[in-house]
Amino acid sequence: MKNPILHSDLPQVNLKSGDLIITSEPKWVITVLGSCVAVTMFCIRPRLAAICHAMLPHPRPNTLNAQPHPAERFRYVSHALPQMVEKFIAKRIAASEIEVKLFGGANILHANCDPHQDHWVGNANVAAARQYLDDCQFSVAAENVGGTQGCKIIFNTRTGEVLHKPLHREMTLP
Repeated sequence: MKNPILHSDLPQVNLKSGDLIITSEPKWVITVLGSCVAVTMFCIRPRLAAICHAMLPHPRPNTLNAQPHPAERFRYVSHALPQMVEKFIAKRIAASEIEVKLFGGANILHANCDPHQDHWVGNANVAAARQYLDDCQFSVAAENVGGTQGCKIIFNTRTGEVLHKPLHREMTLP
């Protein structure tokens, strides 16, 4: 059954944690974020779109060469964003032509602590994404990050539009 909020016959795809989609096909990509971040990239020419759902900023430094298993590499901001950028560069798209948006990074894991401290996973994910995007000279056209509640985002790969819906219940661990 189609979601009535989407008002379209575009196919719908659910993006899971640690996944990445790069496509030139029109579709709605739907994902739910907590401390994870989603970065969307869109260029009207040649109508290329990408979205990632990264769980952590980077692999742990004590892992062998900090290189995750190929099936797990997009769990990390440090691996997902370069893959996205590489695909746009391969199409000869300049950073100034790419519309970038950033979502998620809620601090939901320890509700009894100060959610504004830098050691939170959500904060670390947002910081890693911002740093990489800054290093690549991308401007972030829109963002909705942080807070203490998750969100649902719906990305239209035809237009670059992103719908954002906060989840209005606390997501805490016992």
